[in-house]
Amino acid sequence: MAIKKILLILWLISLTLSGLAYAHHAALGIVDEEIYAMIDEMVADTPHAELIFEDLGAGMTAITVETRTPVEMERLIEDGLLTYSGMLDGTVRIEIDFAQNRSVVLTIYQQE
Repeated sequence: MAIKKILLILWLISLTLSGLAYAHHAALGIVDEEIYAMIDEMVADTPHAELIFEDLGAGMTAITVETRTPVEMERLIEDGLLTYSGMLDGTVRIEIDFAQNRSVVLTIYQQE
């Protein structure tokens, strides 16, 4: 009887842990196109922000977001820009460049 209880407890623990692992990835079930649309919508709602999608070939995509000031970029980041970027499949790298005219360019590189 004790073995059955131990096996039941182990089974419940493994069931719980597998559920946590499944729920851990925020983008599970979301395709890249939906994430691109979320980023596009976020930038469209930001005055003085521009968005450019580029297919660089060989499975590489670049998403460039440019704002006039660092404050505008901070707001986009606070609204989830980095979170959405982290949901993309493949290897994702982000560069942030500060121009002399105070504009900020954030480029998301995605390699699938």
